[in-house]
Amino acid sequence: MLEWEEDIGKAWDKYLSKKTTISNKEAKVSFSEHSKSFKIFYHLLGGDKGKELKITDKRNIKKSRTFLQKLSGYGKSLFLTWQDNNAIYLPPSLDILPTIEENKMLYFWLIAMITKVNVKESNIIKQNQEATKYLCDRYIGFRDFYNQSSQYLISRIPELSYVNQLEYKKTDEEYPFIMWVYPSLNKKNSLNTQDEEEENQDKRKDEKVESLNMKKKANQIDDKKETDGFMAFIPEGLMSILEQVNVDRAEDDSFDEDALYNAEDLDEITLGQKKANLKARVKMDLDLTPDMPEEYPIGKGYYIDEWDYTKKKYLENFVRIKPIITSNIEAISLPKRLEKTVKKIQTELDLLEIDRFKSNRLPYGDEICLDTWIDYKGHQNKSLHHQKFYENFEKKTRDMATLILADISLSTEAGITEEIRVIDMIKDGLMVFSQALEKLQDKFAIYAFSSNKNTNVRFHIIKNFKEKYSDLIRGRIDSIKPGYYTRLGAAIRESTKILDRQQSQNKLLLIISDGKPNDIDRYDGRYGIEDTKKAIEEVKQKGITPFCITIDIEAKDYLGYLFGKNGYAVVRDSKKLPKVMPEVYINLTK
Repeated sequence: MLEWEEDIGKAWDKYLSKKTTISNKEAKVSFSEHSKSFKIFYHLLGGDKGKELKITDKRNIKKSRTFLQKLSGYGKSLFLTWQDNNAIYLPPSLDILPTIEENKMLYFWLIAMITKVNVKESNIIKQNQEATKYLCDRYIGFRDFYNQSSQYLISRIPELSYVNQLEYKKTDEEYPFIMWVYPSLNKKNSLNTQDEEEENQDKRKDEKVESLNMKKKANQIDDKKETDGFMAFIPEGLMSILEQVNVDRAEDDSFDEDALYNAEDLDEITLGQKKANLKARVKMDLDLTPDMPEEYPIGKGYYIDEWDYTKKKYLENFVRIKPIITSNIEAISLPKRLEKTVKKIQTELDLLEIDRFKSNRLPYGDEICLDTWIDYKGHQNKSLHHQKFYENFEKKTRDMATLILADISLSTEAGITEEIRVIDMIKDGLMVFSQALEKLQDKFAIYAFSSNKNTNVRFHIIKNFKEKYSDLIRGRIDSIKPGYYTRLGAAIRESTKILDRQQSQNKLLLIISDGKPNDIDRYDGRYGIEDTKKAIEEVKQKGITPFCITIDIEAKDYLGYLFGKNGYAVVRDSKKLPKVMPEVYINLTK
């Protein structure tokens, strides 16, 4: 009985599919399989290099459907091609045409159409018809493909007969034509170009503030990512995400009339880092442990410009840089786990002798040059031949200044293994790299950054150019913690100012990152990419060489656009970062 019902169901499904859908599964072409060639083709046609090629989601369409289509659910939504300021969105796969070659050609056709249209709801038909005419007139291959494919689709979907009618007036009932480009799925098709609001500040002058007139013992905890309460079960069904949402249901934000009394009664006060909206405030003098690392901002910060590609101009004093220094740092020696790597790199530096140069044919020196001696002995008239048989090795002065800029955004907290995080490899890389630079006696500085909107770009000072590399600097590197987001353009501009003040003849800005520029405001997608590209152009104009080392496997999609073909290196295994950083530097500077 069950088998009989299943056979009827399969037959019914096959019948509905045949009557309502156009699908040639054997001719299916996937976007992911050819994405690289599609991207190259888009750029060859003059497409915007700042845009990515992505797959689109289905969109609901407004049109009348047949009874069978309603019964099967087909025709309610379709994959249609569109674009916005950040990317081009194409169907994830195509099987609407009879052959693989035709479906692949349909992707190329859609990409070519994208470069020629600026579609809005009011001009869908006109823009697509004009672009179609242009491509068919200019390219014979496209003309033959379009004529054949459009005839096939119209024969299968009679509602598409309007696509070749030049004087056709648009209504809301047209059946979408898969060979056309449609308006953006997003209601806001352009980036929000309004100025960002200043960071929200606490304005509680009218609130009651009590003072605790005694010094209390205190400690601090990092409770930013802690959760309150107890779970008596294993939540296996919950997804694990890198960025946690600070939702604390266990805290009461009502006014606490007994806050002062409770503070006096406590033996020890523990300070957390959450920004709770508690209305009771108590001023107190706390006796914090002196050796606890503390991050201190240097002043209130200062403002720099940011590039808005939509306006083609700088937003003046738009980004606030906050220099950060960490105090109460414990000086540490080189970790034992890195000693072997450091020793190997220093041996390689000795073998390369990149900091030495040889002078020969000298009347005196460190040792005899056998080639010169043999040449002299074989000369017939020795009295007329010079007797400069020696050679000497002198230390080469490398007039080099390098600024290492490390991205310590929240994503660096991602785990490589159960015990090792990305940030751990960045810290190890900085330590090993610093040892190599110290060996070469090259001037260098180390800074790290993360951001939380345009008003809070935290610029951590790990080592400036005047400081000598020491156990204290290693302690600062070891104390680095993941921060917020990656407003890379601002960090590059600030680093450029510092590097430009150095008197060295050769200057290198080495950026260590694990992902593309992003922030929680509009600094995401193309806006962040374009600002970063502009910042890199500014670096080059100053005569500084920018180079990026990244552990983002997908970085090739955007780093080539930002830094140029030879301006970056991708480290596929992040555990090799400590070894790769000195090797890249040697190749750049020797």
